[in-house]
This record gives sequence, C-alpha cells and structure tokens, in this order.
Amino acid sequence: MAVAITLLVLNIETPDVATDDLGDALVDLLPSLGAYVLSFALIGRFWFLHHRLFATFARVDSRLLVLNLLFLMLIALVPFATDLSDRYSTAPIASATFGATLGLAALVNWSMGDHARRAGLLEESAMQPVDPADKLIGLGIALVFFLSVPMAFLSATLAWVMWASVVFIRYPVRNVARWVSR
Repeated sequence: MAVAITLLVLNIETPDVATDDLGDALVDLLPSLGAYVLSFALIGRFWFLHHRLFATFARVDSRLLVLNLLFLMLIALVPFATDLSDRYSTAPIASATFGATLGLAALVNWSMGDHARRAGLLEESAMQPVDPADKLIGLGIALVFFLSVPMAFLSATLAWVMWASVVFIRYPVRNVARWVSR
C-alpha cells in the first residue's frame, strides 16, 4: 500500500513554465492534487483497516491469502484509476473505473474479515460478537463505490462527492446501525 501511495504522487507532473506563469500552473494542478489527496486518504484508510484486521489473526489459510493478494492487486490499481479519472475527468468511464476499482477493493477487504471470522482464524480476544454496524460499514463503503459507477455517467462531480463521503461514512452508518438494532 505504501508503494501505491507513492505512485499516486508520481502522476502529478511538476509544471514546466516561466516563473511568471507558475501561480496559474499550480492552480491548474488543483484537480490533480485533489485526486491525489482523495486517493491517499482512501488508501490510507484501507491500510489502517488492513493492519487492524491482520493484527487479530491467530493463523491464516490459503483462502485468506488469495483474498489478500486480490485486495493488494486492487490497491495497486488505484494510482492508475486515479490518474485515469484525473486526466479524463469529463469521461464517465474514467470515473466509473475509479469507483469500480475501489468498490471491489472494499468488498474484498470486507470478505477477508468475514472469512477470517467464519473460519476461526482470529485470536480468541478478537472473537467477540460482531457489532452490526461493523458489517454495515464495510458493505456500505463497497456499496457507495459501486453506486458511484452508474452515478459517474450522470455526474462525475457527484461520483467524486460519493467517494469523498467514504472517508466519513463510518460515523453515520454506525449510528444508524445502532439505532436499528435497538
């Protein structure tokens, strides 16, 4: 994931302009910087969740390893999907590719945790009953990304708003899940 985060910044080219034009060139880079910040935050969030999940394992099995490789493959695609959606910001397929890539990564990440729990791969201390909000959060994140795919064909801006909301979605989803489970 550190490599994916590093690759993100390599997609932002340093302006090659006259000194007097540098301010305007930097302003022109704002959409690229926004794409970088959003993708950095999303990969960073996945990194945090991945680390937290793997810290609870007592052992691993081959299915978990395959799921983890699939997850890492999708994370490694994020710099490409970010650059694609940045360069072709008006092309719905570019935004849809970003949403689908992150949606699949979120779903595989959720699947790793679900599989680990069902297969008894977690430490005893991590085997407490699952908070319904946790399942909803993981699936909710994937759902937001998957819903952004058709949304990208209606409005790339709204798709971007949906992606940014994922950074904060856990808080309202947790409250709704607790309210529903009462």
